[in-house]
Order: sequence, then C-alpha cells, then structure tokens
Amino acid sequence: MALDYDLITETGGVQITDEAASMVYTRYAIASELARGRRTLEIGCASGVGLGLMAATASTVVGGDIHLPMLQQARAHYGDRIPLTQFSATALPFRENSFGLVLFLEATYYVRDFSTAMSEIARVLTRDGIALFVNANPERPDFIRSPYSEHYHTAAEFRSALESRGFKVEISGAFPVMSSNGAGRLKQAVSRALPVARRAAETLRLVPRTLKGRARIKRLIFGRLRTLPVELPDNFASRAELSPVVTGPVNDRKVIYVVGRRIPQPPGR
Repeated sequence: MALDYDLITETGGVQITDEAASMVYTRYAIASELARGRRTLEIGCASGVGLGLMAATASTVVGGDIHLPMLQQARAHYGDRIPLTQFSATALPFRENSFGLVLFLEATYYVRDFSTAMSEIARVLTRDGIALFVNANPERPDFIRSPYSEHYHTAAEFRSALESRGFKVEISGAFPVMSSNGAGRLKQAVSRALPVARRAAETLRLVPRTLKGRARIKRLIFGRLRTLPVELPDNFASRAELSPVVTGPVNDRKVIYVVGRRIPQPPGR
C-alpha cells in the first residue's frame, strides 16, 4: 500500500503555528552550524525546505527521500543547485566515509529496521563524522504519534544505539511542554488543558491524519497561522534554546536533539 507521506509532512506551502515554525527553523539552524565545511547528507529531506539553508555553510549538500512525490517537489525548486536522489535509509547508495555530517530529522520513526539504518549512517560517515537526529519526544505526557510511524525512539534509545557504534553522544531538549511565558490566566489554563485534550482526542481517534486537517483545528485554537516557505530563509523564525539532557526520561520537552560524534580510531582499526 502506498503511503501518503506528503499529507503528513511539513512541506513548502503548509500552514503551521509560530511554535511549529520555530521547531522547523531551529533544527535546520543547528544543522547548518554542524554542516559548516562538511559534505552533508540529509536522509528523509522530503521537499527540502532546509537544504538551501545548509548549503550556505556546507561544502556540499546531498538530499534524499524514499517518497518520490516529495523529492520531485525538491527537484522542481532546487534544479541543479543541490543533488537529490531517491533511496531508503536502510540502503544508502553511497561509499564508506562519504559524508562528514548525516542528518535524519523528524523521520526516523517511519523506519521499520532502524538498527540497519543506524549501521548505514555509521558506514557512510567519515572517521570524524557527525550524525544529527531531531525527533518529537515520545516521553512527553501529551505525545501523539504520527500516522504510518513505526517507533519513536526515546533519548535513552538514541544514546544506546549510537554509543554501541562508537559515537560520543550529546542530547538536548527544547520547547517546554508547559510554559506560561507571561501569559494571562486564561492562556495558562488552556495550556494546562491541552495535554488532556490531546490524549482524549487520540484515544477517540478524533485527531486528523493530515497536516491540513490539523491546521484547521490549530487555526481555531491559535488563530492566524504561518505559511512554511519552499526554502527556509535565514531568521525565518525564532530559534529555541536547548537544555542538555544527561540521564533519565525527558518528560518536560517536546523535541529532542541528538548529536553523535564519531570517536576517531587509530589507523588500521
């Protein structure tokens, strides 16, 4: 059965909240910093909203996705500016030691054989390579899984998978689950009620399965939404502050950021 990933993926033209805009911008701003001077690969690039931002700092950027319709959107926009190819995360069509940075942002949970995907990422990374993963945090109390998803990995699961493959791991969280930010009592009351409402809606299967459907509900709650551009400009949205995660479950942040740095091995090993 063909899966309509384009209906559930943040592509150019979709309507999103200010917080969602910050989430998209934050992950690509971080990726752009890590990409500086590096040959960079984005797995699951979808329509490629962040490719141009990273291309401004990386030596080379390559994007790829398993879903051809979204990849065609990226090709229509970028043309010959950025190499794009269709592939599965479990069978990367690149030689060993091909990239200094590999990104897998908000898409690992769609991969059934995640262990093979992690081994493939390790294979194509250089000896001093970096892997960046950004995911919705499944340990938050109001978490709702995406349609078609296989498994959402926790911070601890990411750490274990990377450390077992010889990576030094840094994990951070951002976007507090509940924050008043100086809001009035009514807004604070709504913020407290939303986690309960989200859980109830998921249990009753009332959560729309497409981004357009969710946007209609968010427009009722949050008012005016923003349009995600086909290519992110610099300073598109506010950049979130990251809080380091040392050990234990992460239940107070909506998004987790996982950076794995390969530990250089002596020649011959």
